[in-house]
Amino acid sequence: MGDHGRWWPWLVGAAGLAGLTALVVVAVRTGGETAVTSLSVLLSATVGVLGWSRHRSRPARPASVDELDRAAGALSAMVRRQWTEEVAAQGLLDPSPLAVRWRSAQTEAGDHVRIVGRVLTGRTDDIAGFTAGFRALPHRRLVILGEPGSGKTTLAMLLVRELVEHPEPGQPVPVLLDLSSWNPRHEPLTGWMARRIHEDYPALRNHEEYGRYAARRLVAEARVLPVLDGLDELPEALRPEALTAVNHAIAVHGPLVLTSRAAEFDQAVGAADVVTGAAVVMARPVAADDVSDYLRDTVAPRRMSAWQLVIDELERDPQGTLATTFSLPLNVWLARTVYAAPGTDPGRLARFTDPTALQHHLLDALVPAVFNGTRTPLDPSVPDARRAAAARWHPEEAHNTLRFLAAHLERHDTDDIAWWQLHRTLPHDPAGPLSAPLAGAVLGLGAGCMAGDWFNFVLGPFARLVGFLVITIATGVAGAVAIRQAYVGGGGVRGNGEGFWGGLRRVGILCAVIAPLAVCVGAFIEHWTDTAAPVFDRPDHATGMAPMTGLRMGLLWAAFMGLFTLGVLLVSVLRRALHGHAVIPHRRHRGSVGLARLRKVLTFGFLFWLGTELAGALAYLSIRQVPDQPVLGLEFVDLSGDLSFANQRASFRALLFLLIIGVLTGLGLSGGSSRPTYLDFRLRGRGALLLSQFPHTLGRGLLFGSALGLVLAYLSPWDGHVPVWERIASAVALGAYFGILFGIGLAIVRWARTSADLDQATPLSTLNGDRKVAATVVVLALVPPMLKWWVVYLADLTHSMQAVHAIGDWLASPEACFAIGLAAGVLVASDTAYFMYRETCMRLAATRRLPHSPVSFLEDARLLNVVRRVGSVYQFCHARLKDRMVLTEAVTGETG
Repeated sequence: MGDHGRWWPWLVGAAGLAGLTALVVVAVRTGGETAVTSLSVLLSATVGVLGWSRHRSRPARPASVDELDRAAGALSAMVRRQWTEEVAAQGLLDPSPLAVRWRSAQTEAGDHVRIVGRVLTGRTDDIAGFTAGFRALPHRRLVILGEPGSGKTTLAMLLVRELVEHPEPGQPVPVLLDLSSWNPRHEPLTGWMARRIHEDYPALRNHEEYGRYAARRLVAEARVLPVLDGLDELPEALRPEALTAVNHAIAVHGPLVLTSRAAEFDQAVGAADVVTGAAVVMARPVAADDVSDYLRDTVAPRRMSAWQLVIDELERDPQGTLATTFSLPLNVWLARTVYAAPGTDPGRLARFTDPTALQHHLLDALVPAVFNGTRTPLDPSVPDARRAAAARWHPEEAHNTLRFLAAHLERHDTDDIAWWQLHRTLPHDPAGPLSAPLAGAVLGLGAGCMAGDWFNFVLGPFARLVGFLVITIATGVAGAVAIRQAYVGGGGVRGNGEGFWGGLRRVGILCAVIAPLAVCVGAFIEHWTDTAAPVFDRPDHATGMAPMTGLRMGLLWAAFMGLFTLGVLLVSVLRRALHGHAVIPHRRHRGSVGLARLRKVLTFGFLFWLGTELAGALAYLSIRQVPDQPVLGLEFVDLSGDLSFANQRASFRALLFLLIIGVLTGLGLSGGSSRPTYLDFRLRGRGALLLSQFPHTLGRGLLFGSALGLVLAYLSPWDGHVPVWERIASAVALGAYFGILFGIGLAIVRWARTSADLDQATPLSTLNGDRKVAATVVVLALVPPMLKWWVVYLADLTHSMQAVHAIGDWLASPEACFAIGLAAGVLVASDTAYFMYRETCMRLAATRRLPHSPVSFLEDARLLNVVRRVGSVYQFCHARLKDRMVLTEAVTGETG
């Protein structure tokens, strides 16, 4: 992301042009139509490559002053909406909030008062007065300290909201950021802030509206007031370094708000230094009288008698167990929530003698209290989202889900529940509920691609479509079931040790699926042979049919699926023997990403080739039988020659599939990231941005397409009478064609992904956005093959060269082009965050560790104040609740 020009794109472009020129020189020497075609390819490639080189080499224009002003305004609007919704959801805007008093802790943990300018005190039920005191600080630096549950984050949220609700001219935008993901050894504070703002507020990625690097410029020019929550969440060894980095940053950028637990902050200050020029406030324990007044104001009159014992105990013993527990605002909120429902008895709280036991009781009772799992009649004229959210989930299901999520956060040392990171909870499983269907779909689409071309010769459009669907669906379903049942994992969800009866059950399921599908395949092959035999019966090409051809071919198809199942079983056993039984969480390391993608491309290319081989052999061998055989006899006119011919046609389609996948993978059409992405296809005011994407993507597409086309020219099994120069020219032109069209698709995706709505992104919006990305990728992968079929056949270009005729003849039907495009599309879409999320949800739902839609559950939990929404992620409402969930998960795991 540097701002200086780069020389390497020009070097890459020159090398690509040199290679293309050498190929064209060979073709031009032959003269004729090939020379014209080759020169046109060279000219278009030159324009694309030079445009790509220029685009990659020129420095990016940073945001202007006007653009930065608009970015600051948009950020302020998003922050205001975000925290207004959050404080309202947590009940912090009630008319009678709990009075949490804040005293000055300047002498214990702060800088000299003469440097700070003044001491600061206040109370949360007068946030306007507290904000005025903060603004009166000369340096506007504040440290908020307190015990766990004392309301530090609540005060920070209220302060942020008040600052953006009533801004002063020229005031920096307050942005609340969770410090737990910052490592001061690896990233400066300003760089981390810019990255988090860029990630959490995706509207700022609109380069057309706000210029490039808007978040970075806002931070660099002190247009952001960082409100850093949770210094204590950092590892102990990093806290002193973090304080040093904070002091270095504020020396340049000025104001800051920092929250921390008191003990951890004192320890860090002892190893480093105080926050220079910052006022320090510390939460006072909530007085018993304040809690009593709060309960009298907020408890409904009809429930006052149930709470009277609690109020009496607080007034009778202001230093007792109940008063000590309620000195933390968290515990007051827990008690109000747990005992809010009619029929509950808050009086039992007065019988506890240990404050820790009382808090654990309240934490454990929170989830069963807010998730009741019973559908109560709702007034249809008054929507009650909270009651509906509480009724949707059974308490045990909700508790198990939250425990699992808390353990996931603990393992990965984060506070953010991000839906696109849930796949890290599980190892990759080739037999997963979406991975196995994906592999089966590629196998089935390979078979459909080959069958579509064979059926195209003699069948009408409707019969051809029916045959295509029969072969594709039957092979895809059987392949998915075979992988699902035959794959033996190393533990985890598909834990093994099923024994003889478990294996027999799997075999029974497989046979029950394959048998009826084999009947369907055989029935259609019977129809195909009846129609095709007269057409193919020529003096130079003998054909033959035997009785019960459909039965024979159905049995051959079933036998192939049986061998495929055995192959899956063998591969899985070998993998298990090599990698052992340990379940390793799925992680992506930079050094292995490229190798993993190559392995995936080759694996699915092999599956596609298997499908083409299967369909080609069935279609061709069915009309090359020796007549007058027994029903179960199998003899063919020229078995080795027939298989060689079928393999030649199948191999070409598999190589073409690899070419398409190679171009798509090289271009990175899906984004190549497990993070969610956004698409916005509104063109108004963004046309220049769209046009600016084309030089780079077209040049890149031409490079990848032409290079892979050259590989296709040498690896494809061409007919012997096609000259070498025609093979090269046609294959390179085909690769360039796919590269150009996929480059256009990449430009559209990049353009659409560069901006997002001005509204703050939410988990639901990011999930829906990434689902659209996956669908768009599939559509864009379908367009070039279908357009190729239209150009070659409807425009009648098959007579220009023998190689062009061969390419057109070997991918002749619309069904074949659709199959190869769809297979490429679903394979590329499987790299999106949405696909990984759905796969993970299905696997975890099968073991009752997560519901089928975790985002829907978390959204309901947010309405019930169990979790909070911070941008596009969720967090537990309090660290103590998360810690308690982690503890109960560990105890449950041990007892289990």
